[in-house]
Amino acid sequence: MNSRDSEQAIRLSDYRYQGEVLSLVLTMMIIATIYGLATFFFPSDWSSTIKALLITAAGLGVYITSVKLQQRAAFGTMVRVGPRQFPELHELSLKICQRLSSQPVAVYVKRSSEMNIYTLGLWQKPIIVLTSSLVDQMEPENLLFFIGREVGHIQAGHTWLRTLLKPLGADVPVIGRLLNSVIFGDWINRAEFTADRAGLIACQSLTIAVSTMLKFGVGLKLFEKLDIGAFLEQIHEVRNVRGHLTEIIAEQPYLTQRIRTLIRYALSDRFQELIHEKKSQTQILQSIPEAFLTSKLVRFDILHDEQPETAGDVEPSTVFDQTGQLQDPTDNSFDPRFTLTAEDGSAIHILRRRSTRLGRNKDNDIVLTSERASRYHAEIVRNGDEVRLVDLESRNGIWVNGARVDRQIALKTGDRLSIGRQAFIFSITEKGK
Repeated sequence: MNSRDSEQAIRLSDYRYQGEVLSLVLTMMIIATIYGLATFFFPSDWSSTIKALLITAAGLGVYITSVKLQQRAAFGTMVRVGPRQFPELHELSLKICQRLSSQPVAVYVKRSSEMNIYTLGLWQKPIIVLTSSLVDQMEPENLLFFIGREVGHIQAGHTWLRTLLKPLGADVPVIGRLLNSVIFGDWINRAEFTADRAGLIACQSLTIAVSTMLKFGVGLKLFEKLDIGAFLEQIHEVRNVRGHLTEIIAEQPYLTQRIRTLIRYALSDRFQELIHEKKSQTQILQSIPEAFLTSKLVRFDILHDEQPETAGDVEPSTVFDQTGQLQDPTDNSFDPRFTLTAEDGSAIHILRRRSTRLGRNKDNDIVLTSERASRYHAEIVRNGDEVRLVDLESRNGIWVNGARVDRQIALKTGDRLSIGRQAFIFSITEKGK
């Protein structure tokens, strides 16, 4: 485990979404006011009022007891994660708790064909439950985000109320929807934003966080064919008042709004202070539609992870001179004159000055989503004025202009590269244009 992970203690205030506590307090005050008015004005006398209070207390006690019984019954169908049972998951959970400065949390796996993860707990220590389908279908980096979200819920104190509300929901259509979506809707939304931030800190990569949310939201097979830019543009459809109200009464915030909120947090000074190492992979930003882009986002995307740690305040002019020539022959920063453009127009990838690696793994410069791509599939290498595409012994090969590449090939403007189901157009922008 990296010693830098525990270098700075993470506080709840570092990722709690603004207004979350206030929203819960106001919600509780509204519920108490409505109940008080109904209790004291509708009964005909004090004895009826006391009876109504006793019935309410008894009903709440029965409900809490039923919730605890459901939890106990669930233990018979779950397996606890530990050093000898699912040791990989155990290591992930320990790493997440360390990154979020949390005490270790018990994690269980439940057999289910539905991908899901949730937290249970009232007064006892809460537990995190993952379904077997989620574990089987998601990569370890995705599980970092998922489990990190649940640890964030625990740290923020959401667990007891979410546990009480969970048995309602769809099982009690009217009352469940009223409590989950209308009365607690605003607080639930803010609590989910808090959890997303915790998940980002846990996986330490915006690319992993956003792609995980998309995979879970649209499904793994559809994610392979998803145009991320077009999907995220849907955020404009929920920006007006009606859209905001429909989001409040939904069971969770809209996926587009969650992604937009998380990106803003990832680009904030607060998050940048938390993550010191170059772990925040941001390739996903190249697929973000124009509406998400700000000057700060563009600077972060191109320059953030590419400057030496001692050069945090160095201006871009130290990387490029006026003619666009390299001042430092060892510099491998992004060079905006060399690009790969997705053939469907969904993204423009800026290449590096010396070498750019492509593959399915998240630590590549350009992350490929095609299932036919290898973990480290290819590399684009620049030597002087020549740019060459090198096959890194990939399983399914590379095609340039319809012909399979034998080890490597020189690239020129307009060449079409095909890797699995993804295609790109290579281009060089001449100096002065």
